[in-house]
Amino acid sequence: MKNVLLFSFLIVGLMFTACSDDDEDDHDHDHGDANITIEFLEPVNDEVVASPDDVHVHVRVTADAEFHEVEIEMYPVNDPSDLIIDFEQHAHDTSFDFENDNNLSGYPAGTEFEIDVEVYKDHEGTDYVESEINFRIP
Repeated sequence: MKNVLLFSFLIVGLMFTACSDDDEDDHDHDHGDANITIEFLEPVNDEVVASPDDVHVHVRVTADAEFHEVEIEMYPVNDPSDLIIDFEQHAHDTSFDFENDNNLSGYPAGTEFEIDVEVYKDHEGTDYVESEINFRIP
């Protein structure tokens, strides 16, 4: 009786695994021709933001075909290891909006920050579009 029950669980497990593999194979992963646009709505390049304690970051990604992943980082230009934003999302979509509020008042006046965005067209991470901007706090 135990062997029959064990065998039944193994068969059910194999069925679910097989189904998930089939679902992935049905998806077309070749989006190399996708035209991707990255827009920095807030802040804009070379902007001096109004207030360091309320810096709103708004990035919009649009494409004419599905992209697979969005990565966004924000850090002081003089210290790239100090990631204020370290965002990554797997997204099968043709548009994506990222919004985030940040308090940068702990940094010295005049500090320059960089926002980097990478949008991946494929799951392997070999085909992507990237863009960056810099801004300062007063």
